[in-house]
Amino acid sequence: MVLVVLGVSLLVFVLTRVVPSDPVAYLLGPRATKASIEQVKKELKLDLPIPIQYIQYIKGIFFERKLGISLIERRDVFDIVKERLPATIELIIFAMLIALVLGIPLGVISAIYKNTFIDQFSRVFTVAGVSIPQFWSGIMLQLLLGYGLSLLPLVGRIEGIPPHHITGLYLFDSLITLNFSAFFDSLYHIILPALVLSFSPLANFTRMLRVNMLDELTKNYIVVFRCSGISENTIVWKYMLKNAFSSTLTMIGLTTGFMLGGAFVVEKVFAWPGLARFGTDAIFNNDYNGMIGVIITISLVFVIINFVIDILYTYLDPRIKLRLKK
Repeated sequence: MVLVVLGVSLLVFVLTRVVPSDPVAYLLGPRATKASIEQVKKELKLDLPIPIQYIQYIKGIFFERKLGISLIERRDVFDIVKERLPATIELIIFAMLIALVLGIPLGVISAIYKNTFIDQFSRVFTVAGVSIPQFWSGIMLQLLLGYGLSLLPLVGRIEGIPPHHITGLYLFDSLITLNFSAFFDSLYHIILPALVLSFSPLANFTRMLRVNMLDELTKNYIVVFRCSGISENTIVWKYMLKNAFSSTLTMIGLTTGFMLGGAFVVEKVFAWPGLARFGTDAIFNNDYNGMIGVIITISLVFVIINFVIDILYTYLDPRIKLRLKK
């Protein structure tokens, strides 16, 4: 995990330094003098050689908890990440819950009722889910549910006063503080962007689980269970689903990374005040430190999630053992 994050940080750091652009000149505007540009570069230590800049950057992360000064907000990126990351995490968690709650039953049912109307609908839905761009589906749902029917808000994370800050997750913080007005307000705002973000993983989960369930139906233990008089629902939901879910668990880890990437589009469309939206603004404004801080944070979240999923394998599949060397 450490090597992956360090590798990503080195790659992104070098790429942002070698691109033919001058973020300081862009920030100060066309009327900036050469002397003022050089002075700001010296203050931000952008005049040093790239290897020295990278060493100081890594040193600042590990010893000073600093990710560099953002050229957009003029404050340390670490504070921006700490402030905005919970909004993105909450959005991804809610979208993942939608994808799992809808995708698991749809995948199982489409496999059980193979080649029926339900299965055909599932196939069309999965193809559409991975094909339709998120920015288009987001704008269409805004026009339909937000503007046309006025059922859900178009943008924002909350309209009223945010709940007392504990974790930064509005739904969780409002629940544990019994602030139900803030809870329903936050829930009301998160439904639409989370729904858009969940389309692609929902389609992938449904397709993957359908294939795995069809494979489980051909195995001998299903015949043995049926001959033993075990009910079909017990066979499907207790035994087959557990065996078929291992591959889907891998898909969850990989899909989380794609959702982190998709959050850049969704947060921009819905004006969601998350880390991905700040990352988009950093890219458009050539904010080197902002870009690097966002990418390092996202890569760290991604490798942690995949590490947890690797551990969960040992509980779903008894053939996989967790070996710890003493």
